[in-house]
Amino acid sequence: MKIEVQAFINQIQDQTYLTDEYELPTPDPFVADVILAQLKPAIDKAIEKQALTSFSVLTEYAGEPVKVTLETGIVNLPLQYIKKVNQFFELDDQAEVNLYLYVTSPLINRSNMRIDLIGTVASFEEAAAANWTKIADLLTKDLEAVVIGSQAPKEEPVEKKAPAKKKAAPKKKATTKKKAPAKKTTAKKTATQKTTTKKTTTKKKTTKKAD
Repeated sequence: MKIEVQAFINQIQDQTYLTDEYELPTPDPFVADVILAQLKPAIDKAIEKQALTSFSVLTEYAGEPVKVTLETGIVNLPLQYIKKVNQFFELDDQAEVNLYLYVTSPLINRSNMRIDLIGTVASFEEAAAANWTKIADLLTKDLEAVVIGSQAPKEEPVEKKAPAKKKAAPKKKATTKKKAPAKKTTAKKTATQKTTTKKTTTKKKTTKKAD
């Protein structure tokens, strides 16, 4: 089964593909068969019709969500990332449609997702029993990883220390230069010399009379 890349994008964006999600209480035991029993009938019908499809089972384990999805696509990315598809193909390319198994959970690994390629949709029916066995084996390993993840010690979130504030350099006091006091200009008084006019005393001549 091949499809033009642009036609694939259109169907996903227009939501004209087959899709559904089933909620399931935590299986006890936590095994693949219980989950796949929900998905198998819908996937078999979609592949018979050679239709694009996405079917999921939503459950939980140890208080954390676990989502198992069987989905058709042309690249190993969930359909929610449809906007990235044109980074891998030209829009007029013919691409093979594959079936993928996605398991999403914060317990499974650091990326919270495990992706497995099952095979092409075109060849699925030819070996349906073998393909379902492959799906069950892969899902069993994924669920085991979820159980192991739930038993791992939880990493305490590291508190980010606020960067130490740099001490502000003490502000320099603005030194205002004191202006030198203006010198008082004392006007020197010019001593005016008193001009003393000497009085000329006229001596009186006394003429002695002759005896």
